[in-house]
Parts: sequence; structure tokens; C-alpha cells
Amino acid sequence: IEYAIDGKDETAWGIDAGPGVQNVPRQAVFVPERPIEVPPGATLTVLLKQNHGGWNSDDNQNNNLGRIRLSVTGEEGAEADPIPAGVRAVLRKPRGERTWQDQQLMFSYWRTTISAWSADNLRIAELWKQHPAGTSQLVMAERESRRPTHVLERGNFLQPTNVVTPGVPSFLNPLPAGVTQPTRLDFARWLAGRQAPTTARAVVNRVWQSYFGTGLTATSEDLGRQGEPPSHPEVLDWLAVEFMERGWSLKQLHRQIVTSDTYRQSSVVTPELLERDPANRLLARGPRFRVEAESVRDITLAASGLLNPQVGGPSVYPPAPDFLFQPPVSYGPKNWHENKDSQRYRRALYTFRYRSVPYPMLQTFDAPNGDAACVRRSRSNTPLQALTTLNEPLFLEAARALAELTLREGGTSDGARIRYAFRRSVARTPTAAELAELTALLQQQESRLERTQAWIMLARVLLNLDETITKE
Repeated sequence: IEYAIDGKDETAWGIDAGPGVQNVPRQAVFVPERPIEVPPGATLTVLLKQNHGGWNSDDNQNNNLGRIRLSVTGEEGAEADPIPAGVRAVLRKPRGERTWQDQQLMFSYWRTTISAWSADNLRIAELWKQHPAGTSQLVMAERESRRPTHVLERGNFLQPTNVVTPGVPSFLNPLPAGVTQPTRLDFARWLAGRQAPTTARAVVNRVWQSYFGTGLTATSEDLGRQGEPPSHPEVLDWLAVEFMERGWSLKQLHRQIVTSDTYRQSSVVTPELLERDPANRLLARGPRFRVEAESVRDITLAASGLLNPQVGGPSVYPPAPDFLFQPPVSYGPKNWHENKDSQRYRRALYTFRYRSVPYPMLQTFDAPNGDAACVRRSRSNTPLQALTTLNEPLFLEAARALAELTLREGGTSDGARIRYAFRRSVARTPTAAELAELTALLQQQESRLERTQAWIMLARVLLNLDETITKE
């Protein structure tokens, strides 16, 4: 508590004492060294300075006080009530009526009454470390009495007009009979009802899009009147009905698609098909498209042997330029504690992402921003993508790892090693022409570089091939 009045901005009264004692009411009494005289008609101003929480107060380290209440008194020897109002309310209850939440509140308060370095608190803190820290989430709860909802004049909440009630569009399937005051549960059942014309089709269309690059309806974000009609309406309807009749099983839906003759076709395109159907909307060949941004990174790590297969756990911080997290690129300084161990090689799914500062590698390969839902990603083809797979720090680490792995396990001859590295990258063996080209490249690099470095250059080429990051 002394840090609150030590005159230093870099220190402060820290109230976040760890799991179990966070957001606990606390009180402090400050007694001036000498009485403060306020002349009649004058105003007493109390300055509360809150810029602590890290090396600046503008990033994500803020630890400011909440629900502040300041009181001033002229009484001698004034003391703050040591017991919070919430705890007093629990103490008034008979012991048998106290809930689990009441007991947690009292236990957390008790921990603040003893030293943080006491044996009891240290033991409790060690036990907390065995459990992952939870995060708070906004959860909707049904109100006992519904708040009136109005049509707002030009969207202005200060100008409500007609009262509206819950309902569904009249041109779609009706709500179940007998439902007069529909709830969110009624709405959910209506959405997933057997007569719902949209829900199953939307799900099937998105799954189809993930395998073929384009949905049966290309505008998967809009299945309404303004969207594109399905290229194969009967297939979409049949899959939607099968999806519902098989218990809305996504696993079964995935199995149906990947075991179909349509999906298992060769992706090789002939000049005639390319001229007649360049986007493969007629499904005369198998799908072939660049994988999504996260998979680009995962494929590179897997080919190099660096991929950390750990499932679950906290987000990770792979390499990123420092300037990204400083103004003016970021509206305020942000933390980016780069992982130095194997955590940096986890799947891209676990990469920490700020809404206002997208991760550059993922952004380059068309990953959407994190501030809105995205049903369909765009796919671009730019020189910046090739520069990323050639020069981004993690891709360079992957090239080095692939080179070292090839020299260690790829065989005894250069030809065998090239085949090994090629197969790890594109999942097939090279043709004679490809092998000759790569052999010539290796020999060229060995004439000017040390052997391992020459193999790193070859690995960079393999990881930068279009085929390496193309689904076909």
C-alpha cells in the first residue's frame, strides 16, 4: 500500500495478488501529515493517478482500479470497514444457507487478511498453478420480464417507434404449434428443424467449400436472393437431407464428401476443360487450390520436422517484427513475448492475434482480421507471399531444419537425399527432369557455399514451391 504514496509513477498499489484473490474489494485510509484546510467556497480536488501496470499504461498491462469510491472525513482516527459489504452479507446468512459462491467469496477475502508470503498463502498459490487460469466471458441470460424492443428511427436509439415482438419470417417454415412467446431455445430448435430450408444447406455448403475451394453456392456468406444460385442444386439438397437424417453428424458429412468419386478425381486439367470450365464449377476434375494461411505455415513446419503436435494450451508468440506493436503501426504499445522454445513451432491455430495488429505471415496469405466473422476467404497470389516463404524468420528456421534432417536421415547419396526432401515437401517423388534440375541447383550452391548452407538453399526452394502449399 505504501507504493500508492511514494511519489513514483512506476510503482503503485497492486491489488492483483494472483488467482483466487483477484477482483476482491480492498480499502485504504490515507492520513495527511498535517490537516488540510479548505476555505469556504473553495473546492477540494483529489488527483488519482492510474498509469501503472507495466512499462507504460497504454498497452495491455493496465491494472487500474475499478468501482472506485472516495470518502473524505475530518474525524480523528477514522478507519475503513475492514470487512467488505459482500462478505458481511454472507456472514448474516445461516451457515447452512451459504452457497458455494458465498464460500468462495469468504475464502478469497480471508486470503487478503494474511500476508501474501505466509505459508498458507504460498501453499494455496502453488495449488493454483496446477490449474489453467480461466477467462471471463459474456453470457446471455433470459430475463424474467422481457424488455420492450422498438423499431428505431434511422437507427437512433433515442427515437423508438413501433414495438416489435419475437418471430420468424413468414415465407420460411413456421414456429412449432403452440409457441406464442418464443424464446431463444425455440428459435434454436426452429433453425435446426426438419423443415428449415437454410440451416443444413448452409452447413453442407461451407463444408463443401473447405474441400473444393468453392461451395456449391459460391456465395457461402449469402444464400439469399442476392446470392449465386447453386451450381448443382440437387446435390446440395441431397447432402442437406442426408446431413439431417444422419443426426447432423459432421463426421459423416466429411466422410461422404471425401469418399465420393467427385472428390477423388485427378486434379490434372486438360486444355479443353480449362477453356470450357476454368473455375471447375462443373466438377469435371478434382479440386486444386492453395491452402489457407494457417495450413501454409503448418505444412512448412511439418515438412521440416519442427512442427510441435501439442494440442490445446495457451496461445503462442512466434517471431514477429517489433515495430508492429509500437505506434503508429499499433494505436498503443503492445506486448509480444516471443517464444524461444518448441512452443514457437506449434500449429498456426495457436498463434496469438491482436484484433488491431494482424499477424503478418497469416495476413500475407489472406487470413481475415479477427474483428469479424468470415465465412469465405479470398485467395490472392502476390510476390509478397513468395518473399514470405523465402525470408520470414520461421520459414528460414524450417529450411535449416529440413536441410539438417535430410543430411541426417535422407540417405547416403545426393539423389536419395533430394528425393527425401522433395517427398517431405510435396508428398511425391520427383520426376527425372525435376531431380536433374534440383541436382544442378545443389551443385551450383555447393560451388560457392559450405555444404550445409547449400542444402539450406535447396530446402528454401522446395518449401517455396507452389505445389508445396497447394491442395490437389
